[in-house]
Amino acid sequence: MNASALIAIDTNNPRAASSKRLALKDDGNVKPVLIYDGGSMVGKLTTDKKLSGSFAPVLMNQSHPTYGMSRNDLLARVLNARGQGNYEVQEFSGNEAADFGNEFEPTILRKAAERLGLDVDTEVSEVYHYGELFSVSLDGILKNTALALQAQDGIYLMNGAQTVILEGDGVLESKLTSAPFTEVPPPYRGPWQLQMQMMCYGAKWGVIATLYQGVRLVLNVYEADPGMQAQLIEAAEDFYDRLEGPDWYPAIDGADAARTWGRGEDDLPPVDLEPISETVMKYLDARRAAKAAEALAKALEPEIMSQMAVHEKAFLKDENGDTMVEISWPTRSFKAQPEKIVPAKPARFERQKSISVSAKWLGDDQ
Repeated sequence: MNASALIAIDTNNPRAASSKRLALKDDGNVKPVLIYDGGSMVGKLTTDKKLSGSFAPVLMNQSHPTYGMSRNDLLARVLNARGQGNYEVQEFSGNEAADFGNEFEPTILRKAAERLGLDVDTEVSEVYHYGELFSVSLDGILKNTALALQAQDGIYLMNGAQTVILEGDGVLESKLTSAPFTEVPPPYRGPWQLQMQMMCYGAKWGVIATLYQGVRLVLNVYEADPGMQAQLIEAAEDFYDRLEGPDWYPAIDGADAARTWGRGEDDLPPVDLEPISETVMKYLDARRAAKAAEALAKALEPEIMSQMAVHEKAFLKDENGDTMVEISWPTRSFKAQPEKIVPAKPARFERQKSISVSAKWLGDDQ
């Protein structure tokens, strides 16, 4: 099970306003920002006041690189649920991929159990806890006493062995993806979640059953990993400590930074960047190199265009006759359009997703 949220901040709440979590509208109303990790909230049983299994990869800063939440997004979600911020939360209403995941989940769980030769409970309504740190729901529980399982096509033993003895019940997590098959699932598609589920249920083993591209079901069998579980505990303790304040995580990208510190205060003094001077100088070097490279490319471009003349495509081959590059200089066409009156837009504030540096600091003489 995955999760997502639509979170906004209210300027009337002192704690929320001081946190600068998200961009605000000029009229003081909330401006929602969508945060989606590629899943669905259908059937979600756990409370948002505690960390749940679906957010385990987020906690470990290994969520989906495109759709995943950041740890700051997760902090905001829990703050809201605990009443420590005035955040508006709207659940993700789903999309076609999420709908198929929910539709095929019973089949994936049943086929996985059949392949293992075990019975499975797919009607798990209980929420399992690990102290005050975690709460998880389970897609399925594999009923087992002792099972000698061999690695084979479609069953991968993640400890690297060819045979493993599995004792007691195991937890079963269903996944559906359009991504190509990989022997090792990425961290955001189950491994961290499964370890948290095993901790909460008390299982010694678990299975991620993934249906790849609708045609290939793969079972990844994991044993409880004390190292991974210790990392989860350490990350969770740090997470809950950060709720006071709140103490935001370092941003993972410009968009995360813009959401976390959504509106700057122009009356505050400049920040001395001496503590991260090495990072600043690397950034300036990169910007200067990019500026120089762009200037060189623009200077060379006219000669290439002159050689192409009225041709829209060109190429360059190496000494072996293999194509090294293909270049295109297309002609754009614009359809006639009637005159339009642009509707008025209300004033609003939105933090940039990148920082600006005056051109004088990027010159060749600097």
